[in-house]
Amino acid sequence: MTVTPEHMAGAPAVGPLPPLRVPRLSQFHLGNGLEVVAIPRTVAPIVSLTLTLRSGADADPSQMAGLASLTAEMMDEGAGDRSALDIARDLEQIGADLWLGAGRDGSQLGLQVPRAGFERALEIASEILLRPRFAQDDWERVKSDRLTGLAQRRDQPESVSNVVADRVLFAGDHPYGQPVEGFENTVERITLADVSRFHATRWRSSEASLIVAGDVDQQALPAQLERAFGGWAGGDVPAIRAGGRPATPPRLVLVHRPGAPQSIVRVIAPGETRLSPDRTALRMLNAIFGGSFTSRLNFNLREQKGYTYGANSSFSFMRQAGAFSARAAVFTEVTAASVTEFLNELRDLRQRAITDDELTKARATLLDRAAEALSTTGGLTSLYGELRLYGLGLDEPARFVRELEEPTAASLQELARQRIDPDQVGIVIVGDRAAIEPELLALGLPPPRLYDADGNPTS
Repeated sequence: MTVTPEHMAGAPAVGPLPPLRVPRLSQFHLGNGLEVVAIPRTVAPIVSLTLTLRSGADADPSQMAGLASLTAEMMDEGAGDRSALDIARDLEQIGADLWLGAGRDGSQLGLQVPRAGFERALEIASEILLRPRFAQDDWERVKSDRLTGLAQRRDQPESVSNVVADRVLFAGDHPYGQPVEGFENTVERITLADVSRFHATRWRSSEASLIVAGDVDQQALPAQLERAFGGWAGGDVPAIRAGGRPATPPRLVLVHRPGAPQSIVRVIAPGETRLSPDRTALRMLNAIFGGSFTSRLNFNLREQKGYTYGANSSFSFMRQAGAFSARAAVFTEVTAASVTEFLNELRDLRQRAITDDELTKARATLLDRAAEALSTTGGLTSLYGELRLYGLGLDEPARFVRELEEPTAASLQELARQRIDPDQVGIVIVGDRAAIEPELLALGLPPPRLYDADGNPTS
């Protein structure tokens, strides 16, 4: 007979939460007004830099979705006297990684480099930022690659689900309704002149914040950054168009994929902005519902029912009100049953008491994530870059940890009743219509609205 060791006789309990240590930092501005946040960290001879720009895909013209991300992608295809191959070679010689990209609300230049190569890396980053070549042959290749990727996206059910969910929730001309990468027809419209114009108009020092973390000489840093970025022009930029609150989504949306062995199920509802006073409590509520491996939703669909390898949920807190989304890839034959469980769990979140254990685990989970973000140079620059992107104070990590102690089980349940109505959520499914529609209708759901893989209604 197997004897259970004494220390394994009971389930482990979450112990007292340790205090979170936030880093020392300094803040200053370059001569052109560029804001700099410097965070010393000397545990390794590494320096990370994140330049965050407050113009992203939300600044794309409505008929040119993909412009912000294509602009970022083109910037390191050659700059100053360096070709793209020269840039890659020079970065490799000093052991540096440099990347550019655009998201919903901002664009970013990131850099990580050993301390010894920091000044050389700054020189390269400065050229990319201030003097991108925007050559026609590079543009034709980048644009062709993007169009290929967008065609391939239609064969990726998870990506299709993302596109369609956003288009039905952020309807009309809302900037969040178009994917960051764009569509084939919008990318086709974009010219190299559009890219150059976006860079000249939007990539300005007055719209940016620079975060530097790591083993760098804090006394020498202002002069180093002034040499690299002091010549970057500022000035006004056009306003981002407002999209208003997300729409109440259709009850059931279906994208037909004949013969699909799985269905991608998403439950969506309007969310909140990044500045919402309830952002900490909503993150705790989400951790309990579907934002952790031990959440109610994942335990139900994965552990109890075996419908999926994993189910999760999230709030997207953005400049304008974002979304609440819960999702899972489930076996086709249990699609309707899975939808039932999604809705049951949402109702339970409003009705079934949140336990002390769930509350403690939610706090511990979110504290661990906050500590992880502060534990590396790259994490520091990413975290503080996001804070400055949204105009949040540099004391946000400490404020967040303090607020984790405030919600009670009763207050979280009341928040769930206010913010998530199971009878108003939209259900977006990418799957085999013939196999799943009869059982979905048997649940009492209305006939689905049909959309194609680019989020265009077909019925």
